[in-house]
Amino acid sequence: MRFLQYLLLLLLPFSISAQSKLNVEVVLNKPAAGGVLRVALCPSEAAYKTEKGCTLRSIKAEGNTVNCAFDRLVPGTYAVKVFHDVNENRKLDTNWIGWPKEPYGFSNDAPMNMGPPPFKLAAIEVKDGDQTARVRLR
Repeated sequence: MRFLQYLLLLLLPFSISAQSKLNVEVVLNKPAAGGVLRVALCPSEAAYKTEKGCTLRSIKAEGNTVNCAFDRLVPGTYAVKVFHDVNENRKLDTNWIGWPKEPYGFSNDAPMNMGPPPFKLAAIEVKDGDQTARVRLR
């Protein structure tokens, strides 16, 4: 009986915490520009708006497509934001009106209309196992 209890205690963490992997494939529109991709994986609408609570990655922008992996995710709803920091100043440069001067994109290729798309348009459902989301930069 005691052996069965130990076995259950050992297996419990594996049965409770299903984990997923999301591979974000970013298609560059200016592959020769150099710089860095700033990728944010946001687990909620509040995090999406402020980036507080998002998982952030910086990856060299080389080639036509760049991959960024997020491991050990809890299945659920997430949104991805990406911008191509061409001059590597760690911020999205905008013009005097506020329009981005550097390439950007969102999961689901969510459209922009006078600002970033709402979370619900960029939201993707991350399920158990591995999956890929493609973001095309504009």
